[in-house]
Amino acid sequence: MTAAHDLRQPLERLYHEFDYSARVELDAIRFPLRYGDPRDREIVGLLSACLAYGRVDLFGRALQGVLASMGPSPSVFVADFAPRRDADAFKDFWYRFNRPRDLVAFCIAARDLLARFGTLEKCFVAGDEGGSASIGPALERFARAFLEADLRDVFPRGTISRGYRHLFPLPSVGGPCKRLHLFLRWMVRREPPDFGLWTSVSPSRLMMPVDTHVENISRSIGLTRRRSRTWRMAEEITRKLATIDPADPVKFDFALCHKRMSGDCLDRRDTVVCAPCGFKGVCRHWRAIRRRA
Repeated sequence: MTAAHDLRQPLERLYHEFDYSARVELDAIRFPLRYGDPRDREIVGLLSACLAYGRVDLFGRALQGVLASMGPSPSVFVADFAPRRDADAFKDFWYRFNRPRDLVAFCIAARDLLARFGTLEKCFVAGDEGGSASIGPALERFARAFLEADLRDVFPRGTISRGYRHLFPLPSVGGPCKRLHLFLRWMVRREPPDFGLWTSVSPSRLMMPVDTHVENISRSIGLTRRRSRTWRMAEEITRKLATIDPADPVKFDFALCHKRMSGDCLDRRDTVVCAPCGFKGVCRHWRAIRRRA
């Protein structure tokens, strides 16, 4: 893997020079940012992150319809949610693995957890036993709080749908849990584009939300050698970034993801696209050229 001292300058340059405002509206974070009330931003942030799989324009259209059905204050809608009265709000929702009943289950679980803890932050912190350096155990308990909620009104036979389980992946299964890490990044980091509502969790404990874009660019510049997108890959990438900024290792996530998403990185050598890239000195696609030079 690439040495940290070779990565520091191009990563810091990307982070500080990246045009975040130009890309925010092309990212799932745009949905919670539309709400000023922290209670709305928290619940919309979780729902947006849970549904953030596939292309942004596709899940974005589906999510936009859901938020419109929730009215001006999604947090009030959830707090007062009654399945028999309000379930029809989602009758037109249909996105890949998810169906209307998954959103009904989400609202019931969120309603009950908010009634118990007050905020999602307090729910998360309640499962953060001992303040472990690893965020994994706390994230596991947070996801299980939603999976183990009383959902008999939605799933009377006790079998949770595949779609609802997909919303809350468990770290113990070994997947990268990208969407839950994305939610934590939004909630915890206190610098744009993130909004840092949660003050009880340190940014130093966060892990990279590894999607296909972050996976490919991370492999290209030497943040990981792993071939499978797993929890271990997320740990490896995060550890490498922590050698550059231990206090805030995931600060590079948005810029790295959107550099690849926008087409500024093609995951191959291209003399035109790669010409202005600051990572040419460490990119594996230019390794043979550097050796000949």
